[in-house]
Amino acid sequence: MRKFFTILVLLLAFQGCGDSYQLFSTKYRVRFSFSTNIPPYNQVQSLGLFVSMRRSGQNIIATTADGREYTIPMNESEARSFLMGLGGVLVGTPALNNDKGSVWAFDLACPVCDQAKHRLTFNALGVAHCAGCNTSFDLNNSGFVISSDAKETRPLYRYPVTISGNTITVAN
Repeated sequence: MRKFFTILVLLLAFQGCGDSYQLFSTKYRVRFSFSTNIPPYNQVQSLGLFVSMRRSGQNIIATTADGREYTIPMNESEARSFLMGLGGVLVGTPALNNDKGSVWAFDLACPVCDQAKHRLTFNALGVAHCAGCNTSFDLNNSGFVISSDAKETRPLYRYPVTISGNTITVAN
C-alpha cells in the first residue's frame, strides 16, 4: 500500500509539470545555419550581443542591437531549406549566468502575442520588447519576462544551438 501511494504521488507531481515551461520550444520549426565569419553574424559570439534574423523573400534581413540592417541573399537551396520559427530568430551570447559563453537562440516573435507580425525590438543591454502587448524580456536571463501589461505571460520561445567550427546552427 505504501509503494502504491508513493507511485501515485509521483505520477501526480509529474502531471503538474506539463506544459508550463520547456527548455527548448518545438511549437515552431527552425532550421537555420550561418557562418560567424560574415558580418553581422560575427557579433553573436560576443558577450552580451544579439543579432536578429528574419526572412524576406529570397533574402535574410539581419539586424544588430544598434539598429543596423544587413540584407543577405540566399541561394535557391538555402531558400528551400531554411525555416525561421514564427517571426525569425534572435541569436547571441548572454552576458549573465553564462560561464561557458554559450550561444542562445530565441524566436523573434513575441510569445505573449504569438503572432509573426509582433516581432521584438532589442537593445545592446539585452532587453527585447514587444510593442503589441508592452512586454519586455531579458535576453541575458533565459528570455524571462521583465515587465508586462499582459494578463498572462511566458518566457521567449528558445531554440537549440549547435556550433561546429565557424558555423552556428539553430534547429529543433
